[in-house]
Amino acid sequence: MRRFLLVLALFWGMAATPTVIIAQDYQNLFRDFRSSDLSRADRRFLQAALAFEGHYNGLLDGDWGPISQRALEQYARQEFGAAAEDWHMAALAFSFFDIYERDGWAVRQFEALGLSMLYPFDAVRNEPPSENLVNWRHTNSSVGFSMGILDLTTAQMVHDYTESTHGTSAEPYILRRDDIAITSAERPDGKVLYTRSNYLNGAWSTIMLSANRRDVSVLNAIAASISVGYAQPVVFSKGGKLEKVVLQTVALLADEGANSQETLRVPQDSEPQKSSGTGFVVSATGHILTNAHVVKGCQTLTFEGQTAKQIAVSLDFDLALLHVHGWTGVGIAEFSPAPARLNSDVTVAGYPLAGILAGLNITRGAVSSQMGLGGDVSGMQITAPVQPGNSGGPVLAMDGEVVGVVVSKLDAQAVADAMGDIPQNVNFAIRGEIAKLFLFQHGVEPILGTSDERLSPVELADVADDFTGFIECN
Repeated sequence: MRRFLLVLALFWGMAATPTVIIAQDYQNLFRDFRSSDLSRADRRFLQAALAFEGHYNGLLDGDWGPISQRALEQYARQEFGAAAEDWHMAALAFSFFDIYERDGWAVRQFEALGLSMLYPFDAVRNEPPSENLVNWRHTNSSVGFSMGILDLTTAQMVHDYTESTHGTSAEPYILRRDDIAITSAERPDGKVLYTRSNYLNGAWSTIMLSANRRDVSVLNAIAASISVGYAQPVVFSKGGKLEKVVLQTVALLADEGANSQETLRVPQDSEPQKSSGTGFVVSATGHILTNAHVVKGCQTLTFEGQTAKQIAVSLDFDLALLHVHGWTGVGIAEFSPAPARLNSDVTVAGYPLAGILAGLNITRGAVSSQMGLGGDVSGMQITAPVQPGNSGGPVLAMDGEVVGVVVSKLDAQAVADAMGDIPQNVNFAIRGEIAKLFLFQHGVEPILGTSDERLSPVELADVADDFTGFIECN
């Protein structure tokens, strides 16, 4: 977080880190993304970040149209297996800050050319000039820059050369107008050449970019940033929506880091007690996901009889990550790329009422609300019956993919005392998107399912049995 705030200060040109006051309510981070809340500078910043990620190939103009929206949705699906949410903006910003800090990317105005573009001030070296162009090389990629002020004949020659290198089945991109010419081509080996000329002050100001296939996203980001005259810096609005989301995400990560360092201990003068819950395997190396309240106060933990170590805990989301050294199980949970839909069928697996019931217990129901208790957007309500001991177990869609983590049931007696009626099948789970975020935060990449094939109830039970296990706490 300290490193991030330093970079943020550099973006604003301040000598000290900004004062940040944020209410510690993180639920709004998981709302569906809406570009209407963002300033033009915010949208332009996101376009640049998406370009460097390889998802956006358009102008850095701050106009958020279908191309920009599609790029963000592609990024969210690829990186997090989910629909675009507000906190994905923060993830993009962190990625761009890393690039900025490493290379010193910023908009540079080339006054002689009359053009501006993104330029890596801290990671560039001069190359020998050619007959008509001066040349630079980006030291952290294969991207090369060539620039010059050309007459019409020479400019046409450069564009013709670019077009002649094209060697794929797709057509090269060619734009010709009275005041601008753009040619983009891809060689058979994947190297891309991009040439742009603007007619300014009686000559053709020309920028030529080249890059190998692996660095095309960097080339596209630079090309998208080229503009006539002085271009505004690529920064988001101070005090705007994007800054608030970024800083709130920083606060969330800081809280998670503090919570993950906590050691939950039973007071020494208390009698040792046993409790139990459910967990499920989320990595081939033996990482186990469960609820934070399942492991609270535990001096020792076992998963399926094997010693487990607590790695991280989130009290905000009631999630905990365990690890079993030398785990030899073969089943690993796969997460759904998309959230569970309202009224979709779900199956819950767990080990409820240990000592009364034996073995894995399977119940079925549906998603009755896409929010948790009191409108909590990090949770959802399910009708599948759960009991004490089900906590931490997986909630599965009909294709066997995890869409949630069981967390609690409504206290029927408390509701009856307060309202005079006994609620039926009101149970809650943490959304799968929150569980995936928690795993990402702590170095575990959740496996995303790729099949939507509906399984029979018996097949679902077999799938759940492969990765769901019994947790015992002492």
